[in-house]
Amino acid sequence: MRLWSKVVSGMMLFIAAIFAGVAIYVPEARRETAVAAVILITAALFGIPALLRFFMSLTGDEEVLANGVLGSATITSLKPTAWRYNRQYPITRFHLKVEAGGASYPVEIKQAVNPELLQRLAPGMVVKVRVHRENHKKVVIDLAESTT
Repeated sequence: MRLWSKVVSGMMLFIAAIFAGVAIYVPEARRETAVAAVILITAALFGIPALLRFFMSLTGDEEVLANGVLGSATITSLKPTAWRYNRQYPITRFHLKVEAGGASYPVEIKQAVNPELLQRLAPGMVVKVRVHRENHKKVVIDLAESTT
């Protein structure tokens, strides 16, 4: 889990502890504050990690970039979606023909791309990719390698 999600989860657990304390010492507000404490604990333990996994799947997996098998891919098509990462980077749907590990296969991925870089990408262009070692359908375009 990333540092920021641990911080957010910790803050939520701290606030839940305050609500639990209020539930113990203020009988008139026991029910409402106990419910709030349970909701905060559930969100901190399950909601924040799930949200982190969801956004990491949209923005590209840094673990694959760091440890994936190096390969190349030909962009067969690309189209920005309506989604943006950090309000700036469009999430783009890529159709790729990947060549890595001695195999060649088609893959569809979604990845956030710098808008300036997106203008330089086009169908037919060959880019460097990283492929997950076990799941060969999990591909991340190595934009730092592809644009140098």
